[in-house]
Amino acid sequence: MKLPPNFGSITKLKGNRRRPYMVRITTGKVVNFETKKAYQKQTILGYFATKSEALKALAEYNANPYNLDRSKITIREIWEQIKDKIDVSEDRLKKYESNFKKYLAPIADKRIADVKAAALQDIFDSIQYGYSTQSITRSVLNHIYLYAVQNDIVQQNYVSYCKLDPAETRIKRDLYSAEEISAIWQESDRPEYAFTLILLYEGTRIKELRDMLKNAVDLTAGTLEIREGKNLQSRRVIPIHDKVRPIIEEAMKSKGDRLFEFSKTHYDYFVKQCLDHKPYDTRHTFASKANEKGLPKLIIQRIMGHKPDSVLEQSYIHLTIDELRNAINQIDF
Repeated sequence: MKLPPNFGSITKLKGNRRRPYMVRITTGKVVNFETKKAYQKQTILGYFATKSEALKALAEYNANPYNLDRSKITIREIWEQIKDKIDVSEDRLKKYESNFKKYLAPIADKRIADVKAAALQDIFDSIQYGYSTQSITRSVLNHIYLYAVQNDIVQQNYVSYCKLDPAETRIKRDLYSAEEISAIWQESDRPEYAFTLILLYEGTRIKELRDMLKNAVDLTAGTLEIREGKNLQSRRVIPIHDKVRPIIEEAMKSKGDRLFEFSKTHYDYFVKQCLDHKPYDTRHTFASKANEKGLPKLIIQRIMGHKPDSVLEQSYIHLTIDELRNAINQIDF
């Protein structure tokens, strides 16, 4: 494939290389005064595993050129290049951006080649809000340093040497009892109770169900489509449990585009005051009941939108919607 003039070049290097495709960018001309000829000056953009990756990088650079002098590139410059390509939910990316601005300001405009483990540890030590906030900041830095390592800007990921505060004690979860669920069924004509029953029998995250549009519900196929999520596993299609299908059918008759039209604040208050539970107790109850019924771990992970443990489970084991439907219908309270 012939590239446009001054677009750059792709060369496949010889030998058994992990990233054999070298991409170079034209950055000017050099004149040989003896021969009176001018030659293009090229700078290496990076090395890539496939030709398609190389072409994509070349196209992105030409669409939005950036600093190619790897000795001078800053942490902020890398973040601006990569942040929109990170495969996380919109809400998660907002948290990343907020943490970058709030906590990484002291090093943001420093050359990444000059920032070592001690400077990064100082950043974590300065965060007063404990493990959770430190963990989000670590994720941001990991994305930045992994990009820098992959593109030969730095030699190692210094984030891996940093220590965070101990993780907070996990919140104690109270599972819903059979008696409590029976009482919720008695009130299933009320939206908040109906919403809770769907969470109990489907195992979805509260936000996933709260944001669900009616056009994500396929009553003919008997499925719910989760379109937003923090990663690929979160975005999924799950079967409608037979017991809550009538509730979902009734919710589809309501006004508005969403299946349910109340806010996070409203529902959280309802759960705490009327059900005497924590909001996410429904998801823990679902997982515990699924495990009690002996459902395979991989099926539970697929329904709940969790990342499987191995590459084999992530990429090579395919489950049909009927297999998931047979499994989810085994859950009964």
